Amino acid sequence: MLVLVAHASATTRRRLGRLLRAAGHEVLDAGGAQRTLALCRERRPDVLVLSAALCTRDRLAVVELVKADPVVFRTAIVVIEPPELTPEEAALLLRRGAHDFLLEPVRDAEVLSRVQSAGRTKILQEELVDQTARLESQLFEDPLTQLKNRRFVFGQLGALISGARRHGRPMAVAMVDLDRFKAINDVHGHAVGDQALVHAGEALRRALRAEDVLGRLGGEEFLALLPDTNDDAAAHAAERLRAAVEHAGGPVPLTASVGYAVLTGDEAPDDLVRRADAALYEAKAAGRNTVRGPATLPRRT
Repeated sequence: MLVLVAHASATTRRRLGRLLRAAGHEVLDAGGAQRTLALCRERRPDVLVLSAALCTRDRLAVVELVKADPVVFRTAIVVIEPPELTPEEAALLLRRGAHDFLLEPVRDAEVLSRVQSAGRTKILQEELVDQTARLESQLFEDPLTQLKNRRFVFGQLGALISGARRHGRPMAVAMVDLDRFKAINDVHGHAVGDQALVHAGEALRRALRAEDVLGRLGGEEFLALLPDTNDDAAAHAAERLRAAVEHAGGPVPLTASVGYAVLTGDEAPDDLVRRADAALYEAKAAGRNTVRGPATLPRRT
């Protein structure tokens, strides 16, 4: 493990450094709070052994700053406190993000055991984060194109519509369907068809903004969610998507038909998508490789 020892006393830093190195750890040291934070951001230690007196002297809340940092917040912190630490102060320290604490004067065996425990906890936390990311990928990612899947996209759709209404902002969606895709599979085989889908998905993703959401609904159909997008912007976005597929490259030439719709009034998410889908069918009927929208749905009775 990489351990950073932060203490105002050079003698203590040397003693703890020798102890930890003898136990097989790589050790850094710092004599000030600013240097401690800089080393945390630069080297990302597994464990920080931190003197509370150093923080008090330099008037920097190092524990809170490390735990608030998006890069180094996973570093486990063991704080060295004065012997008069009260139970209330200890509880507050742990609530602020410290993994554990030691009381001065620190004993070698305690330092080793607390550092080992903190390091194991950090490793377990990282494994949990990685496992969660893998599960989210399985739940919300299309395994072929690596785009978001239907479940994720429709979950996001409701949230984006709610936000658009709350802030009085426009919102649009665009349905994209690859033209005559069944013929590609029939003539060239499904392996070529899969490659074509991947190229199309990459091209569509590049055609969108960072805040847009793109997902594969299944087969050769994709849905783009376009926040802060009015009618004119939606038409331009839909045309970018159509052109992106036409110039996607890949094993076979591709074109796509695109239908778009812009959120109106208290329209339900399903109806917004249905209108984009109806516009898509109009694009198909108009000869494919074109854009249509927005369509009007018949009134429900």
